[in-house]
Amino acid sequence: MSKKEQFRYLTLSNFLHGKMSRLETAELLQVTERTVSRLARRIEKKSFLGVTHGNRGSKPSNKLDENFRSQVMKLVEDRYFDFNMTHCLEKLKDEHAIEVSYSVFRRWCHAQHLVKRRKRRRAKARIKRVRMPREGLLLQFDGSHHRWNGKDVWCLIAAIDDATSDIPHAEFFLSEDTLNCMMVMQRIIEKRGIPYAVYVDRAGWFGGQKRQLFCQFKRACEELGIEVIFANSAQAKGRIERAWDTFQDRLIPEMRLRKIVRIPSANEYLQNEFLPNYWKRKNTVIAHSLEIQYRPLPSGIDLTEIFCKKEYRTVNSDHTISWENSKYVIDSPLKYSIHKQQIELRTYQDLSWKAFFAGREIILKPFEKTVRAQEAA
Repeated sequence: MSKKEQFRYLTLSNFLHGKMSRLETAELLQVTERTVSRLARRIEKKSFLGVTHGNRGSKPSNKLDENFRSQVMKLVEDRYFDFNMTHCLEKLKDEHAIEVSYSVFRRWCHAQHLVKRRKRRRAKARIKRVRMPREGLLLQFDGSHHRWNGKDVWCLIAAIDDATSDIPHAEFFLSEDTLNCMMVMQRIIEKRGIPYAVYVDRAGWFGGQKRQLFCQFKRACEELGIEVIFANSAQAKGRIERAWDTFQDRLIPEMRLRKIVRIPSANEYLQNEFLPNYWKRKNTVIAHSLEIQYRPLPSGIDLTEIFCKKEYRTVNSDHTISWENSKYVIDSPLKYSIHKQQIELRTYQDLSWKAFFAGREIILKPFEKTVRAQEAA
């Protein structure tokens, strides 16, 4: 008998012995006078058992069978051990036609210690920023290094629209370098158009090791009229940071179930199934304004010639340049000397490269160093 039931029994006993009035008893027990009379009659018949609930000790009518519970938990332990509870319930319903309420399933998982717990630290007070009103006005751009296939560290580079939380493009790479970031931005422009601005972190802009040549990305964006805004903290671009939590929580177990271990198949599943069937359906919102801010790509612009690394070398007096620890000689016919002029070297996303002078392609050939007779001997 609980303390509450003991108090109720003693109070009603005093009422039955005439030590308290019906009104006083009702006020102490916080019930109506009619309930006091009903409880008093039960105590007269059953003594102290009269204050206990009549269903105590009986099996609930909606209790699930123990064999069913064991079957579900065995399935969770074998296949869905790294899923969160909401995700796991979705898979049980879609793949196995098993429906269990969240509260019951949560109790089962806690009993067997099958709950994914996140480490949380005390957060700083930050001011919530209102979403941009139109799609394409601001893209938050970032990369996430993780063991996406369970063993190898890949980098998932993506952009998320600040107005709708839509992800126009995401792709797995081995690293988060300049050319890979350019490739993702080029795919976004090919699919949607030119965004107004992109929001990125400061890694590499101050010479960090994460993206030492990120200024090339900024240069390419400025050529298309895209404003590059640098965030002062990870929380400033929290929309893409929170997206990484969802990706790591849902995408990794889904790829494990499908036995995806290589980047091409991972990109195919990500772009053709995960983003359209899950992310766009459950994690996007409607923008405040239906006007789309993406600008169409002007005709005559080749994105390949923009989203590439552009470096410059000064021409020596003998019409040679030094690049990548090698010396090259200009093989194109020229009417006059271009000594001390700048040659533009473009490295493309497939790692091929070309040389340009005054906007025209020129041919460079490796300079063959002569070997002296004494060195040959």
